[in-house]
Amino acid sequence: MGTKIGQKLFWAVGAVVTLVAFNNCGEGFIMSSVSGGSAYFSTASGETCEEAIVKVYANTFHPFLAQTCSGCHITDGPGLGVFGSQDVKTSYVAFAAVGAAKISSQAVNASHKPPYTGPANQARITEINTYWSAAQEKYAECLVETGVTAPSSAVKSASVTVPANLATTTAFQTMTFDLAAATPSTPLTATIEIRRAVVGGVTQGYEFRNPSLRLKNTSSGSYQVQMITIHANDVLASEVTTYQNVNAVISTTAATNLSAGTANALLVMTPNTTDKIALEFATLRSTSATNPTPTPTATATASPTASPTNVTFSQLVASGGVFTNSCVSCHAPGKASGGLDLTNYAAARLAAANIKSRMNNANNPMPTSGILAEAQRNIVNSWVDNGAPQ
Repeated sequence: MGTKIGQKLFWAVGAVVTLVAFNNCGEGFIMSSVSGGSAYFSTASGETCEEAIVKVYANTFHPFLAQTCSGCHITDGPGLGVFGSQDVKTSYVAFAAVGAAKISSQAVNASHKPPYTGPANQARITEINTYWSAAQEKYAECLVETGVTAPSSAVKSASVTVPANLATTTAFQTMTFDLAAATPSTPLTATIEIRRAVVGGVTQGYEFRNPSLRLKNTSSGSYQVQMITIHANDVLASEVTTYQNVNAVISTTAATNLSAGTANALLVMTPNTTDKIALEFATLRSTSATNPTPTPTATATASPTASPTNVTFSQLVASGGVFTNSCVSCHAPGKASGGLDLTNYAAARLAAANIKSRMNNANNPMPTSGILAEAQRNIVNSWVDNGAPQ
């Protein structure tokens, strides 16, 4: 999604976009059957709540987004978020990070990307949301009934006043946010770089880059972070969508850049020395089990590395994850992957048992360069043994 400055819409530099035509003509939503699913939430025998809601998504939002947004919101496309992907799982992960409300709003926004967005989509979006809202209620009930804990609520930092020298320098300044003081308290420190955005010699607002997170201490375990939004003077900057696809695991006291190499985020407003900025993280939750401090052994004999719990596919493909570090250099689109794309959840889940077998086979390992350390293999083993959760 682009960022407005005045009346202009700026897109990624150098991107050549071919928009896919579609014809909805205001027709009502028509349910179809995808993998046995429907627009109504229900769980089949042995099916998880997450699998059931993805089936509903496959018959509600996904057909619309794959048709309407596939010109921009796809891998390597100029739009933020790949919810326009033809692959249901890939689309759903991106959709969940952005949210139905934001996507619905942009779909009917005449100024977002006409003629593909605008009031002509209103009837269809309204009908889709009727099904989706009902399904979300059933999904929440399913999580309670099965004892699954839903993702934690968003963590929003306290507001911090912009650096005093922004008006006198063009250099980026670093703002720091102590998330231990947030509600709920989280043992991390966040930073983001800020400066005044000047376009054509005129100050238009603020420019941000390089959001980062780090653990406050080495005993904090690890945390998954998804989607960052910016608040200015306690108001959500809804047009700043640059960091909506952040998805990483923080496991070190060294700062992790959550959006390295992406375009800077622009917030259009009239700057003031008293402006306050806050960061909000849609998901910021612990991914490490609470273990008692181990008792020192009397001998130097090494004990087997314990298997981690609650490992997800998102962690494996996040920055620093096992798949990202050791697998996707080959197992990714356009690589010599033997047909297996480990950046795609559906493909990885289908091959989970074989992945575990090969990664633990010292005579014929994956990666072929040599069997991975036990700690890394245990992470993948845990993911497979727990049903390969997304």
